[in-house]
Amino acid sequence: MEVAAPAVPLEQADACPDSDRAARLRRVFDSCCDGLYRYILVRVGGDRHAADDLLQQTCCTAVAHRARPEDGEACEAWLVGIARNLVRKHWRNRKRTNGQVPVEAAGVSQWLADDMDRYPLPAEVLARKEVSELLLLAVTSLPAADQELVFAFYFEERSRSAIANATGTTVKGIEARLYRVRNRLRDLLKDPVRMDVR
Repeated sequence: MEVAAPAVPLEQADACPDSDRAARLRRVFDSCCDGLYRYILVRVGGDRHAADDLLQQTCCTAVAHRARPEDGEACEAWLVGIARNLVRKHWRNRKRTNGQVPVEAAGVSQWLADDMDRYPLPAEVLARKEVSELLLLAVTSLPAADQELVFAFYFEERSRSAIANATGTTVKGIEARLYRVRNRLRDLLKDPVRMDVR
């Protein structure tokens, strides 16, 4: 799923009195923007206009918030939390319920979790709408760097060595990350409510 986030104006961040803090927010936002956009896009049913708006709102909310985490994963998780709340508000405004995963989706989710080590998953399995939707929900629930790894390896079918060269790491490092990401995906698929389904 090659999706690049639209340009988000962070000029407001530059106008903040604490320019050092604004620069850190800009760095974190730049590093996780595409993953955050995918997270939102999947949860608004592929509506790019709504996703663009919600990404902008996430940015504005983050800039306006005085108390925010420092660099890194904590800040990325904080941005995802803002986006999650905005997605929920989006659906409430459209008079839809913030429901649970349907029972049949939970069954598919458990089946996928059990089959995570089968690579590649058969094309006819991935073509099933409920399978692809659950996979996208699970993948976009991961941090941005892990999303990029999953898309590069599983969807773009790039080799471990090509990914290692592109990221400046070792093949063993990529294998270890893939192992951890598969375990995280398996955990998410076993408990689909944690994937923030609308």
